[in-house]
Amino acid sequence: MRQMQNRPLRPGAVRRTREGGSLYNPFSIVYNRGKRRDPAPQEGNDRMKHRYWIFDMDGTLTDSMPIWAEVPYELVRGFGRTPAPDLGRVLLPMSALETAQYLITTYDLPLTIDSYTRAAMDAVDRLYRGVSLKPGVRQVLDRLESQGARMCVCSATWQFMCERVLGRLGVLDKFQFVLTAGDGNSKHQPAVFYQALGRMGGRDPAQCVVCEDALYAARTAHDAGFTVIGVADAASAPDEKAIRAVSSQFLTNWSRLDWARV
Repeated sequence: MRQMQNRPLRPGAVRRTREGGSLYNPFSIVYNRGKRRDPAPQEGNDRMKHRYWIFDMDGTLTDSMPIWAEVPYELVRGFGRTPAPDLGRVLLPMSALETAQYLITTYDLPLTIDSYTRAAMDAVDRLYRGVSLKPGVRQVLDRLESQGARMCVCSATWQFMCERVLGRLGVLDKFQFVLTAGDGNSKHQPAVFYQALGRMGGRDPAQCVVCEDALYAARTAHDAGFTVIGVADAASAPDEKAIRAVSSQFLTNWSRLDWARV
């Protein structure tokens, strides 16, 4: 997932409420869609060089990045209000706290600043029900599992939400665990990737693949010695060239994975 200023409703973003939750600005992603072509994948043998695999979720395993731009609309509609068509433009420059205050005041929502986060999570949950796995993901996970790979998910999205989404999509049991890259443990630093590798029983980053659609996370993993597989997503399209530069492979579809190189 691509990390952005005023990142929408993502863990690890901003201030804590008195209830221990967090406030987030549920906006600001611009999607640039375009068609790309990959070279034909090569057939390789079943002996993998990399035993450990760390996957991001939004934008990497699932087609869920667009939901974050829809969160404020869904939140407002959830209380029977009609959001203004330009709500996203209005919220774009706001901080997390300003976003909460604006929505509560402008739409007369029956929320406090502290209860806003719970309502926002509920809106995210409703939107997640419409997402699906990216093409080829299920087949890749099945093959990795059959070859004895150890896999986990490391995402900026809340652990319970990832587990709920991946469980509904029928792939949660492929992963040993889900790790949240949140406050003080973000993908801007390699510690979270080392932690994930260690929990899977690994020690050497060179034996581990990190699959990411976000430049900042892909670059962190690459610089820490992990093998990176970049994944195309509309939300990170402007960064494609830079992502390719730190990736051993860049996939526009998981069916294009070159097994001879993993």
